[in-house]
Amino acid sequence: MEHGIEESRNRLFFYLLSSLLSPLVRILVWYRVSKGLEERNRVRERYGYASIVRPTGSLVWVHAASVGETVSIVPLIKAYKNTYPDQTILLTTTTITARTIAQQRLTGFCIHQFVPFDVGPWVDRFLNHWKPSLSVFVESELWPNLIQRTYRRKIPLILLNARLSDKSYKRWLRFPFMAKYLLTRFNLCLAQSPTTAERLKNLGASNVKTMANLKFAAEGLPYDDQKFEKLKRLFQGRPLWVATSTHAGEEEIVLKVHQRLQKEFPNLLTILVPRHPLRIDKVEKMCEDLQLSSVRHSTFNEQSDFQIYLGDTIGELGLFFALSRIVLMGGSFVPIGGHNPIEPAISGCAVLWGPYMHNFKDVCQVLGESCYSVDTPEKLEETLKHFLQNPDKVLSIGEGAAAIVKKQAESVQDTAATLRAHYED
Repeated sequence: MEHGIEESRNRLFFYLLSSLLSPLVRILVWYRVSKGLEERNRVRERYGYASIVRPTGSLVWVHAASVGETVSIVPLIKAYKNTYPDQTILLTTTTITARTIAQQRLTGFCIHQFVPFDVGPWVDRFLNHWKPSLSVFVESELWPNLIQRTYRRKIPLILLNARLSDKSYKRWLRFPFMAKYLLTRFNLCLAQSPTTAERLKNLGASNVKTMANLKFAAEGLPYDDQKFEKLKRLFQGRPLWVATSTHAGEEEIVLKVHQRLQKEFPNLLTILVPRHPLRIDKVEKMCEDLQLSSVRHSTFNEQSDFQIYLGDTIGELGLFFALSRIVLMGGSFVPIGGHNPIEPAISGCAVLWGPYMHNFKDVCQVLGESCYSVDTPEKLEETLKHFLQNPDKVLSIGEGAAAIVKKQAESVQDTAATLRAHYED
């Protein structure tokens, strides 16, 4: 009886708090619209209003917040839909870039909506419309109202490919009651490593199992063959490397390393792809200040004279990985935690990463010698110089990386069957 009262009190607290804060959330939404972080014509989805009619029949709801989670879930959604074609899959994401990935790779396999903000009435509106029979949260999306309102309707909840970085784990340890309250709502937590599994148990999760990291099952990033052939011809003969998903503070490191390497490789080409395309103006100005000629991918023509090739579009990393076998992962030379090294590894690239790769520590361990730690700009320069001088070695390293990923990817069908076992008809 006491537990039931406490349960009702907590549920009411989250519901009322989010309702009281909803005017501020609306302001946040429109600020995000003004910055290009929300789609203006679909912004009502963030308030729980569906933009399409619900298909008849049963429906599985999968939530993957951003690009990394969405890319990782693509093979599983395809495998699940091919095995259980009578079920509709609803994929929700938070970001526009994740929606782009879904549109490019999952058309015909699922329908897409933007997830509502975690405001009680908005979540209820979303659930009233979609009425899922199974809900799957990917990685670490723990929102109180989304979880609690789903749980209250007796919809099975699965936390899939769960991960808890050192930083996230320490943060949750400060709020053990909150962590236990949310994690005990899940029927099953599938952790992507033994370390995460142990951490989830310590935080109160009851049904925890370890699975192979779904990111290893991701498909190779797609690219336009005609663009590839054109750029391959134009870049032919030039030593080439890629710095991808860079953040503020990293572009300057990349550009200065390029300047020093250029003394030995006069025709060196660096492809630089900021994590957020909206930062491209600042990066372009940085090139200008360092007297490095640059060109944007979106406006490139054959007459352009350039040392730095700036990736300023969304969804074309696969093209750049196909052009080079040497890739530096951004977010690792500043304390971001790194970005997914599996994507270039799938494409057969040797992967370099800086001192802050803690979000993908387990992944880097699996990739082993296909993944190189370069703790300082000097070490980055030294490693790049060695790789540029030994292209055959780079090719061998990349082939090894791709083989490791392929071996890890064999668990997708088992995971699809696990989800189906928790589906409630």
